[in-house]
Amino acid sequence: MGWKHTAAVGLLALSAGVAGLVVGSIVTGKGAPRGITDLLSRSAATRWLAHAWIDAARPAAPAGVPIAQKGDPAPTVTLLDRDGKAAALTQWQDRLVVLNFWATWCAPCRKEMPELDRFQRKHAANGVQVVGIALDGTADVEAFLRDTPVDYPILLAPNPAANPSLPFGNTYGALPFSVLLGRDGRILDTRLGEVSEAVLESWIAPHR
Repeated sequence: MGWKHTAAVGLLALSAGVAGLVVGSIVTGKGAPRGITDLLSRSAATRWLAHAWIDAARPAAPAGVPIAQKGDPAPTVTLLDRDGKAAALTQWQDRLVVLNFWATWCAPCRKEMPELDRFQRKHAANGVQVVGIALDGTADVEAFLRDTPVDYPILLAPNPAANPSLPFGNTYGALPFSVLLGRDGRILDTRLGEVSEAVLESWIAPHR
């Protein structure tokens, strides 16, 4: 068996494996594996493939529920600050905003908050803003933040059961879920699952 034949068989097997991963991520509704799509996103030549895979594997939205797409303005959702006053995301216009939907009962959410906090402190003077949106009760959030304080603002959903992350594209119904908003208030990207400081750095890099 010649090396060309061996290479062809290897390429075919690799293609079949990738195709299997793509189909599996769509059928199960778990979404595209971010470890792989992150690698694909590092190159301009394969970034389109990563984005297409993520979009294709995203579960469908409930009937009649409008879901914002990349490039759309951020949906208007009802939010409160920690004092119970109405809060709007437009207060951070002209900044690159990382919205992080989380809850105290979500273990990956709790794990990533120190990473988000370090990222915020590093970029506070660079026009970048992290905003946490808790899908939790006020008492639970306040108790958690007493033990795990963060430097970035935390907003709350008056009705967490309504899932305010859904209009932003979280059709998975899972947490944590993060959204990157451009300085014009439009959605640049969304991400399901835990983030690290390194992931956040690579996420904002093309948009600084």
